[in-house]
Amino acid sequence: MSKFTKYIVFTFVVSWIIELVGANDLKNENIAGMMSFSYAISASMFIPAIGALIAKADFRKMGWLPKFDQNWKLILLAWVTPTLFQIAGSFCYYAVFPEELDLSGEFMKEIKPSAYKQIEESGSSLIGFVLKENFFSMTSFNFFIAVFMGLGEEIGWRGFMFPELVSGLGRTKGVLIGGIIHGVWHFPLICLVGYEYGTKYVGAPFLGPVAFCVFTVSTGIISYHLYEKSKCIWLPAIFHGAENSIFGIDYFGASKLHTIFGPCNVGLVSVFPMAVCAALILFFDVKRDSMEFETLDED
Repeated sequence: MSKFTKYIVFTFVVSWIIELVGANDLKNENIAGMMSFSYAISASMFIPAIGALIAKADFRKMGWLPKFDQNWKLILLAWVTPTLFQIAGSFCYYAVFPEELDLSGEFMKEIKPSAYKQIEESGSSLIGFVLKENFFSMTSFNFFIAVFMGLGEEIGWRGFMFPELVSGLGRTKGVLIGGIIHGVWHFPLICLVGYEYGTKYVGAPFLGPVAFCVFTVSTGIISYHLYEKSKCIWLPAIFHGAENSIFGIDYFGASKLHTIFGPCNVGLVSVFPMAVCAALILFFDVKRDSMEFETLDED
């Protein structure tokens, strides 16, 4: 059995067992079940790293020193771009569904009364509150936990799987297939418990997995680009953590039927800015690879 096969089999089998147990506990609809599901999600995020270890990946070559003097611009990009993509994506979503945009706070009052009460007490606007909370989520200790959790996945996906696929299939096929594999890894959660989209969206339950693969292909290309440029596994982990830390953009209003389209980054409409950026990155990376190959061929 090849290293890659060992990685895939272990990562998927173990992760899916953990997720299935957590999803089953969630059906109890009590606090214990919710906690069990949360722990299952957290545990599964470290399985890709363990899978890479079992596949005997060379952890020493993954790059563990951030090298701030060389990579500070890339670190800044990894930190802030998920939020910028989310803002741009939400503009796309509300441009398509303008009737759902609610800046009055009434929608938030209905789905999150405790947060709405904070807005009333602070005298802040809904936009100001969401921006403030997003800044806090990017700078609080919670962000560093999210980065550490993201590292568990990134060691497996970007540190081991993507380089294996790119070296064997070429960059375009490698990153596209890698992104799809990463998306498929989430399928039990999407199909069983409505992860990210709920269960009543347009096209349920089949369109959710497709939309999520569009998202993971896009994030995969960007994360792998950051990894190659920085030669440090912490960069995709920072991007991953920042993506998972984005705060409540859907508080501005969103229909349960349209979660498949947005306004969060995983929607088919709201993912558009990120997908365009990923496509451009892939285009120029492939072009660079081609030029480097031609130079080697001439030598």
